[in-house]
Amino acid sequence: MTELGGTTVLMLLLAVLFWCGERRRNALVISYAVAGLALVLSLKTLFGLPRPPSDAMLVALEGERDGYGFPSGHAFAAAVVYGGLVSASDRLGDWRAVTAAGTMIVAVSLSRVVLGVHYLGDVIVGAALGVAFVAVMNRLTRGDPTIGFAIALILAVPATAVVGTTDSLLGLGGSIGGLVASRRLVALPVLRSRREGVVLVGVGVGFVAVVTAVEAVVASSDAALVALYAVLVGGILLAPAAVGRLEVDGLESRRA
Repeated sequence: MTELGGTTVLMLLLAVLFWCGERRRNALVISYAVAGLALVLSLKTLFGLPRPPSDAMLVALEGERDGYGFPSGHAFAAAVVYGGLVSASDRLGDWRAVTAAGTMIVAVSLSRVVLGVHYLGDVIVGAALGVAFVAVMNRLTRGDPTIGFAIALILAVPATAVVGTTDSLLGLGGSIGGLVASRRLVALPVLRSRREGVVLVGVGVGFVAVVTAVEAVVASSDAALVALYAVLVGGILLAPAAVGRLEVDGLESRRA
């Protein structure tokens, strides 16, 4: 359950939703996620509060002891992504959608406390900040993903300078790639069929896998990582353009 608030799972979720769903709306939430990553890293460093002691950790999870604990990044990210999806789809008045998003946020938050990697206050504040962040981004972006990625870049520059972790480099590179690629959203071809959606997801996941493999090779160079993460987010947003040009039997929906 805790991984449903992790960076990898959330980015893959948003990528699939973008490829198979409404492009502009889901690109907007991707921009929120990238901007939120930069913000929460800066907040963690600003407050500098520790996690619970190691003997409180229920399960040994690699990397979970690293960094500061307040506010919870997983709780914040869950609120930004799941809350952002509901907000971007104009379903704040749909109690089922709000309940589903709220359940995911609570489940991810509580899992962090149960695992012993956060205090209760860490996740409460993290989730609350995530909800507030979505509300602010809604007002600032007015539904424009390009503005969202521009805000992400503004937040990512100081985060990279102060924090300097791989996640901060992801925020910087992702915001650059998203800012460039989001300008091409209106030119993306529409999804022609479910089969094309399957092909698009397959191609997209393969692309992400290749980027992940390259990441291990260039991990020692911050500049290379920033460039790679820019390619990652930009590639996710532009993948429909590549697949849309494929001439594959059955990709186009059949009409009588």
